[in-house]
Amino acid sequence: MSQKTLLKLEQSLKKLQSTWPQPFSKETQHLFIQAQKCLEDLQKPQKTKSKKDHFFDFLETLHQVLKTHDLLFLSRHLIYHVVTTADLAKAFGSKEEATAILTELVVASAKRAHFDSKLEIQIKEVRLREGPAIQARFIYAVDSLDEAERQKILEHFFQGTGDGEETSDLAFCRQALRRAGGQLWLEFPKSTHVAFTFHWPAFDTSSSKLEKNYGTYKYDITLADFTKIRQRFGIVRAKKLVQLVEGFVKGLVRHPVDMVMAFPAQGVVTAIYESQEGAASSVSTRISQRLKKETFRLGSKNVTPHFRYQLSFLA
Repeated sequence: MSQKTLLKLEQSLKKLQSTWPQPFSKETQHLFIQAQKCLEDLQKPQKTKSKKDHFFDFLETLHQVLKTHDLLFLSRHLIYHVVTTADLAKAFGSKEEATAILTELVVASAKRAHFDSKLEIQIKEVRLREGPAIQARFIYAVDSLDEAERQKILEHFFQGTGDGEETSDLAFCRQALRRAGGQLWLEFPKSTHVAFTFHWPAFDTSSSKLEKNYGTYKYDITLADFTKIRQRFGIVRAKKLVQLVEGFVKGLVRHPVDMVMAFPAQGVVTAIYESQEGAASSVSTRISQRLKKETFRLGSKNVTPHFRYQLSFLA
């Protein structure tokens, strides 16, 4: 059974648990535990088959992937531009897994990019708390990035299309990067640009205790009195308030790894973050408690908005 199939099965089980009516009956709880144990048994052979991690040339691996997909770039009239430093450190981990991840991201970026445009790939070495890492950003242009389009891209990135194919590809990348000690996230660096950004370790992680059983959660923060605020202060200042809330929430999470996005026309700020299972509510509680006490400045007036919150499991 492939890693992607196992990942899809794992995500389906998590989704089922998160949507099942609570509290669980004893029989339901027992069945979920049994299903989780069976899944773990299926995953064990996958780990024994993987080759030993080692240091490898990340840039060379990327160039091999790009060369393999020359026809895709030609068909889309795309060019790619790789920007990097001369003294880039070696990456550590499975070169085969890195190739699979880079392939998925190159294909996803090329297929989504505006026809006859450019895919820019920025690579540099960064210093994380755990040690040195390689940061890679795949930046591509799209036709437009209004609120509806950004919402659609978010759904595709975290939930996927109806057939689930894209979900498994991008979820595979996130899961594989977690296993390698890295992380993948989504950014909107410009008004019409999208970026897939990730970290890959550049140090020996064989003795590191990598966190497992992480889930991705979505926390919607809605201004409950947004209509009244818009009537009182006008559309422009009401949108400004949503952006102020967005900036405040960014300071409470690990932005940009944890994503925070404002939808000013709707009066909504969405935070998407990863957390260990069972600890997701600690992040959302911290945000809601801080917002409850916060006052924002609109012109010469201080505004203390009221909020509604909704926490949901994504993957």
